Order: sequence, then structure tokens, then C-alpha cells
Amino acid sequence: MPDPSSSPMTGCPVSTELPPVFARHQDAIGGALRAELECRTLSMYDSLRYYMGWATPDGTRSDNPEGKRLRPTLCLLACEAVGGDPADALPVAVAIEFVHNFSLIHDDIEDGDRTRHHRPTLWVIWGEPIAIVAGNNLLALGNIAAQKLRNVAAETSVAAGHILTERYLSMMEGQYLDIAYEGRTDVTVGEYLAMIERKTGALIKGSVELGALVGSGGSGEIVDGLRAVGDDLGRIYQIRDDVLGVWGGPALGKPIGSDITRKKNSLPVVHVLEHVSDVEQRELQRIYAGDEIGASDVERVLEMMDHLGTQRWCQKQAETRWNRARNRLGSLRLSPDATRDFLELGEYLLVWEA
Repeated sequence: MPDPSSSPMTGCPVSTELPPVFARHQDAIGGALRAELECRTLSMYDSLRYYMGWATPDGTRSDNPEGKRLRPTLCLLACEAVGGDPADALPVAVAIEFVHNFSLIHDDIEDGDRTRHHRPTLWVIWGEPIAIVAGNNLLALGNIAAQKLRNVAAETSVAAGHILTERYLSMMEGQYLDIAYEGRTDVTVGEYLAMIERKTGALIKGSVELGALVGSGGSGEIVDGLRAVGDDLGRIYQIRDDVLGVWGGPALGKPIGSDITRKKNSLPVVHVLEHVSDVEQRELQRIYAGDEIGASDVERVLEMMDHLGTQRWCQKQAETRWNRARNRLGSLRLSPDATRDFLELGEYLLVWEA
């Protein structure tokens, strides 16, 4: 089996460290995000400053890990790639990150997850009602941030607002489907992939699309092409996350089989449910029908996945998407620097670990 931390194209090792493009924009993104909240003095914003990693629960300033900032980084990268000034796209980059975190706050409530970035998540400290309001606040702040676009034509600004709203509506549709699939053992691979295209892919696609729109000043072949690349990157990211949810291990803060124990319908689980024999299908239905999935049952599911080659199959789905995205990038005639940045980022998404 090929090493999943090697390039699917060359077989050469690929670093699991963040590519340089992330560092290039972190200060600008972080500063713009903080500026949107610093002027908000009502105490309810303390919970958001905590959630974003800037404060402790009592409001004391702190510097906790803030995540990869993948989506705003993609937005600014796409803006640069089409010849734009990334500073012009900062308002929509901020909007995207706020919308993303809105979804995470609500997702933690819906899934009952108690930690985020190795800290108690917002609802655990402030309770579900305040967490729901706080998440809604971030969505509103995202809309406000997007309205601060400057140095772009009025029609571009209107189009950006429309795209942002469409993408986060699609994200919500995906979340609805994810919840609706809970407890089902008949979800098909096709249904699952269509769901993650909305839940995870829509906002990643929108990140690239919005950056390209602002940087180019309008729609066109290059915006369409980068939107398609973003669509592929979104699916790659979620597939890799699903692989880590089953085989990630304690080093990543997830025990082996974490998503199995949680009865989460991730891609590996859906794949094994769809492809096992009838006898094994009945066994899986028995396992998933119980109140809890114990260690021996987790081992049994992992054994079935190993027999089917599920981990390699999932990685192949991501690699197929990446091959398609690479071909699109090659046809867009981007600058060598922009092409390199996208290639490094895409290769990273195939192997990222934390």
C-alpha cells in the first residue's frame, strides 16, 4: 500500500506541516478577525473571544491555538492567483471564517462534542442557549464583514454577498442531511458524498470562488475554474478528516475507531456498510443497533474495513479528486507562484494530520 504521506503523483514524501502560504496570510487574517470583535463590548462577546482562542472564559487575554484558517487562506490565495490584492478580499475572508465558526459552535451542540481545539467547547462553559445565540452572532458578524468590501465594483460586491449566502445555505443543507442520516445503516456512498459536498465542500468552494471573484473583478473562465478546484479541495479535506476519524490515533487526540464508537456515518463506515456480505451486513446492523459500541465491536468493524481495503479506497477517492484539480490548475494559466501555492496546499490536504 502506498504511503498516504507521499504524493499520489510522484510517490515522493509530502510534508504534513502547513505550507508556507498559511504563514504568509495569518497575521492579516488574525488582525482582521480580532478587529471585528474588539469593538463589541457586550459581555456575550466574551464567549466568542474565548471560542476564537483570544481569551480565557473569564475574559483574560490569551493566545490559544486558532486552527489552520484554511478557508480565509484559500480566499486570499485565490485573490492573489488572479492578480488581485489580497487586502481587498480580507472582508470576505473574515466573513467566511466567522460563518465557519458559527457552524462549528452549532455542530458541537448537535453532536454533543465537549471539546474543540483541545479546550472545552462553548456550550460546555456557557450552556446551550448562549452557545446558540453566540453562533448566530458569528453568522451576523460574517454578513457584516462581507459588506465592507472596498475597491471593487458595486456588482461584484453584490455578487459576493449572494455567493456567501448561497454557500452557507448549502452548508446548512448538508448539516441537515448529516443529522437525518444518523442511525441509518443504509446510507449509500453516493448519498454521503453528496452530503459532504454541501456540509464541508460548499464553504471551501465558496472561499476560493469569492477570492477569485474579488481579485478578478467579475466572473469568467478563471473564476469558474478555481471554483471547481475549490469544490474538489472541499471533498478532499472531508475525506481526509473521515480517515483520521477512524485511523487517526491518540497522537491526534482521537482514539483509533473514534468515529465508529460515536456511530458517525463517515465515509469509511458508509463504505463498509455498503460492501460487506449479507452476513456481515446483519452483524454490522446488530453492532450499530446497540446503545453503545464496545471495544470488541470496534475491532470487528476495523477488521471488516481492513479486509475490504477501506482506508486505501478512501484515500484513492481523495487522490482522484486531487488529480482532477491538478489538471484544472494546469489549464488556468496561473502564475508559477500561484500554481505552486495551490499544488502545495492540495498535496497537504491529502496527508494533513492535525
